[in-house]
Amino acid sequence: MSEKSFEMKEALRYGIHAEIEAKNFYTLWANHVAEEYLKKELLELAEWEKNHEDDLRKLYLKMYGEECPIDPNMVVSPELKVQTKDFGEVTSLLRIAGAAYLSEMKAMEFYERLEKESSGEAALIFRKLKDMEKGHMDITKKRYMAIREDVVGFRAF
Repeated sequence: MSEKSFEMKEALRYGIHAEIEAKNFYTLWANHVAEEYLKKELLELAEWEKNHEDDLRKLYLKMYGEECPIDPNMVVSPELKVQTKDFGEVTSLLRIAGAAYLSEMKAMEFYERLEKESSGEAALIFRKLKDMEKGHMDITKKRYMAIREDVVGFRAF
């Protein structure tokens, strides 16, 4: 196996794990909010992350002829490992919203790098994922700014 092939295999495995973490994060957050519009928004983000996971799993299977092994102990984004108690107050929600934004930004940059290092169908999939993560960045930034406004009492930007 070539070095580049090994790197792509590990990159795909990392991406699948990152999407699983993001999906679980948004689902957990949705389960701890009272506002229906926010719950709906977070569950939609979780569903998008699940779709990304599915796309990456299919690509992995197609490229390597096997299912991607999932390590339940693998931690890709430690900032997404929030505790249930963190959902109780606005300042903790601000930290959670900030973590979500940073995670989406890192995901966008990750897929952008994979897009540049790929060609053909893989590059198209990574471009699609990059663009979707950019959309997630916009949503999570909006959520962060709304929570921040609650904390400081005015919109700074």
